[in-house]
Amino acid sequence: MTIDYSISRWVDAVATRQWPREQASFLACGEAVPEVILSSRPLAEVHRLDLALFVVFEEAALRVSGALTRLAPTVEAMSFSAQQTLDEARHHELFRRRLELTSQALGLDGATATDAILIPPLRQFIDRCYEVADSGLFVEALTLMNLILEGMAYPLYSYEERYWQPLDPFLAQLIRSAFIDETRHVAFGTAIVQRLLHDVPEHRNRVITLCREARMVMNEIFRYYIRKFVGLFDAVARRHGEHFADIEIAPGQLIVDTPYQEQVSIIHSHIDTEHTRLLGRAGLA
Repeated sequence: MTIDYSISRWVDAVATRQWPREQASFLACGEAVPEVILSSRPLAEVHRLDLALFVVFEEAALRVSGALTRLAPTVEAMSFSAQQTLDEARHHELFRRRLELTSQALGLDGATATDAILIPPLRQFIDRCYEVADSGLFVEALTLMNLILEGMAYPLYSYEERYWQPLDPFLAQLIRSAFIDETRHVAFGTAIVQRLLHDVPEHRNRVITLCREARMVMNEIFRYYIRKFVGLFDAVARRHGEHFADIEIAPGQLIVDTPYQEQVSIIHSHIDTEHTRLLGRAGLA
């Protein structure tokens, strides 16, 4: 199946149809931060930290996709990178605004949350993405951002959406909106990488090596964040059990009935399965 990367297709499918639909959902949820979050210090803290991590990821994706637009070797790759740049700019703005709104309601500075959540290994990985993009390596930069960072992150979004739905429907909808776009970025980016490397085995082998090394680094980064956030989520879910009575971590499996370590294992397994399948489609397994 041929993918339509054209700007006209993107404007019709996303800007004309998807965005108005999502905006209507945001309005229906209401932007005000729910009182249940503001009245619970542990819940407010995990809310701010989670938003801060989204802001960090989206800013990195925005900067890299913007650089890829000028590096693109084909018209379709340039159109795709331009589409992704605007998507990421929108995500970054919406998540940052939500973080600022929550922080202001708590009398805090949103920057303190991003400073607290950005651990050195993630900063180093993001700097590596910038370095590769700045050096003009389109396929390598696209691989690091879309297939490694986003490719390992987006399987988490369904869990995040389910967690926040009973507490902050606006944030849950925002995560769902980002998930829809990131799914497209990962799928389209995978197709571009596969096509550009199909007849260049030496280049493909170099990218396979890059993938292997980057995946190991991101595995450790995600191991830290998953353990941290699942621990925070688990504590909050048990303290506010009335809000999570019907929320599942997996089909037929309630969060409140699932031990912390099992939740961690479920999420890691989901990421590993989906990411292995993704790299296989890209020809990088």
